[in-house]
Formats: sequence, C-alpha cells, structure tokens
Amino acid sequence: MTTARDPVVRRLRWTVVVVSSYFAIWWVLLSDDQSDWGAVFVLGVGLLMGASALRSASPLLRGGGEPATPPEPLVVPPASIQDTIEAHAADPEEPERQRARFLGALGHELRNPLNSVTGFSDMLLGRVDGELNPEQERSVRTIRASAERLLRLVATVVDRAKLEAGTLRLQQQWVAPDELISEAIGFVRSRAEDTSVIGGVSEGLPRVFVDRHRTVHSLVSLAVLVIRSSGTDIVIRVAQPRRDQVGKGFVQFDLMATLKDSSADTLAIVERLERPLSRSDALGLEVAVARSVIEAQGGRIWVEAGTAGSLRVCMTLPTSAY
Repeated sequence: MTTARDPVVRRLRWTVVVVSSYFAIWWVLLSDDQSDWGAVFVLGVGLLMGASALRSASPLLRGGGEPATPPEPLVVPPASIQDTIEAHAADPEEPERQRARFLGALGHELRNPLNSVTGFSDMLLGRVDGELNPEQERSVRTIRASAERLLRLVATVVDRAKLEAGTLRLQQQWVAPDELISEAIGFVRSRAEDTSVIGGVSEGLPRVFVDRHRTVHSLVSLAVLVIRSSGTDIVIRVAQPRRDQVGKGFVQFDLMATLKDSSADTLAIVERLERPLSRSDALGLEVAVARSVIEAQGGRIWVEAGTAGSLRVCMTLPTSAY
C-alpha cells in the first residue's frame, strides 16, 4: 500500500547516495593528485554528512513506510451525577443561600400587588372617589389591614430564610424610642381592635441605633403574643436608660399585662419566647425572627413575672448615650 511517506523515504535515500558519490569522487581525484590532507578532509566531511542524514532518516526507514498511528485524543469523562451531588454537598450553606434568594425574589413579586392594594385602600379611605358609608368604610379598612398583615408575613418569611442563610443585612439608623413605640402601637391596634394598647415614654430618652422597620415589627410581634396569651389590655413603656454589667448603655422596652391565669399564661408566653417554632403558626415565626433581629442588634428579650398576676416582656436595645 502506497503511503504519503514513501516519496519522502525515496528522496532521502537518493540524497544519501548522491552526497556519498560526490564526496567519494572528490576523494579519488585528490588521492590521484597526491593531495592526501585534502582527501582526508573531504572524506571526513562526507562521512559526517552521510551519518547525519542516515540518523535523521532512521525513524522513517525503520517504519518501513507504514503510516504512524496518530495519537488518540484525550477524552475527559463527563462528571457523574454523584460527583455533582458531592460538589454541592461540600458547601452545605449554598442551598440556604439559593432558598433565601428565591424567597427574596418571590417576596418582591408579592409586595408589588399588596402595596397597590394598600395604596388604593388609602385613597378610598381618603374619600378621593367620594364618600363611603359606614359599611363600605369597614370593608375597606378590613381589606387594608389584611394586606398589611400579608405584607408583614411575607417580610417575616424572607427574613427567616436570610437569617438561616446568614445573608440578612440590617438597615440601621438612629431612631428615637418614642417613634418606635408610636408606629408599633398603630400596627398592634389594627391587629387587635378589641384590645386597648397604651404607650408611655419618658422624656429625654437617647436614640437607639436599629433597623427601624424590623424593630417595629419585633415590638408588634411581642405585643400580639402578650395580647393573645393574656386576653387583656397591655401597656408599652420605655424607661430611662441604664447600664449593663459591662458599662454599656441600653434602653428597656416593657410590655406589661395583667394575666387571668398568671401561672399558666406566664408559662405559655415563656415557652413561646424560648421555643417560638414549637407550634406551626405565623406568630411563632414572627417571634423567632423578632428575637433574632433584636439579638443581632445587641439587645435581648426575656420575661418577668410581677405581683398580682402581672407579667412583663422586656426588650433592650443599645443606646447612643453611653
């Protein structure tokens, strides 16, 4: 079988023959003329060139003209499904981050229509399109309260996922405690219309460095927990700032109520604060997020039982005064 290398082999062979003959003729002519040193030089050069040509052609001559087998291409085996699973399992936090991103995007999509509901409800309550009779006004207020409740629930679910993934970013700013109390009382009254909520704030309180939106929701969650557990009116009070054992200043928020069954209600509230997710309900999720948010800002939450069946849920936040 004729191959592409046959002409190359023949060309190399003829080159060796021609070069050897050329130098051999010159060696004979110089030997006849008694030029011994020139003959030896020509012979040596011819032998060196011939040996070099033969060495270069030896791989082709040994191959017998057969084509060399081309190297096999490097094949990289595809990653198996098990390898992919193990790669994801190597970073256990990645699924949590993905879930947090998914819930964040979902929360954004849900907030847009809910904000429209609350916005149009405010327009109706503001009599932009005309007067409302009492029945219509009650219906619009119910719609608005339900939309706000759903907005808070969406925010709570998203915050919980971000807390588990370690991606929650608090938008902290300096806020006066009386502003936090005023906003919280407004939300609590919309969720517990049959309960009286009273706020009391001392004068001259220093500001606290907190995430305003999430801190207000934390106060609302604690207040709703106390109301549902006690079934009575509550008082939200902020006392004068104090210092803890290491000298840091803090402001204490107290949510006080008088319990009907002091021992049982106190145990119920303590259990809901210590194990907020023990029951599958939205309030437990809200309390869990509230506790995490307050602790992330350097505060803490606990329960104190007072005299005559009273109970106090305490929440502290660091202040700028010290």
